[in-house]
Amino acid sequence: MWQWFLQLGSPRLFYSKTDRYLPWLSWITVILLGTGLAWGLAFTPPDYQMGENYRIAYIHVPMATLAMGCYAMMACFSAGYLIWKIKVADMIAKACAPIGASITAVALATGSLWGIPTWGTWWIWDARLTSTLIMLFLYVGIIALRSAFDSIDSGARACAVLSLVGVVNLPIIKYSVDWWNTLHQGASNLSLSDTAANPPEVWIPAFFVGFGVLGFFLIALILRTRNEILLRERRAQWVSDLVEGNQKESGHA
Repeated sequence: MWQWFLQLGSPRLFYSKTDRYLPWLSWITVILLGTGLAWGLAFTPPDYQMGENYRIAYIHVPMATLAMGCYAMMACFSAGYLIWKIKVADMIAKACAPIGASITAVALATGSLWGIPTWGTWWIWDARLTSTLIMLFLYVGIIALRSAFDSIDSGARACAVLSLVGVVNLPIIKYSVDWWNTLHQGASNLSLSDTAANPPEVWIPAFFVGFGVLGFFLIALILRTRNEILLRERRAQWVSDLVEGNQKESGHA
């Protein structure tokens, strides 16, 4: 069991395994996102209260949820690196930071677009908005902190510690609408039996988009991690063999 766990952290094994799954994951993501966005943005009926404006939720909600999930993943892999010194764990954590920052920025931007017609303002120092902005600053801070170190190991340890410290912000984001009286919409539970509040033509495309966004995140994460593996392992023999094989294939093509 322990040997299998250590093999899972092998850069070469990660690179070879993900090479097989990327094409399938890409096609599934394209189908899910294409179907969900076309259905949700073009064919679902307008909301009886918010009209067409509610369609922003098809992008905002999965992005906001994924921004938190990405940070939690980054913190978990950071902990794995600190505890077991697994190189791939740090590579994945490093890849999470710029992706998470981009996703958080999109979530804040779409939330502002929602807020203009709904609240009458694009920004307010609401508890959830402010805590989400803090998460964006944490992402950016982790990226900057890593680049401030010449040593990869020193930068990795410092970023891992900061990532773990920032985890305390996640429950604040999640429960801010319950703990404080804010303008932000409260948490809502999707009930498939409540067809009046959540008819199938509304929640089905939302699930398509949600899983499509998750697939897009996984693709971006895998690609950035693979690039980081090639960068750090560039002196390894298997990387040299891989580059040589690709050059031969390009020459034959």
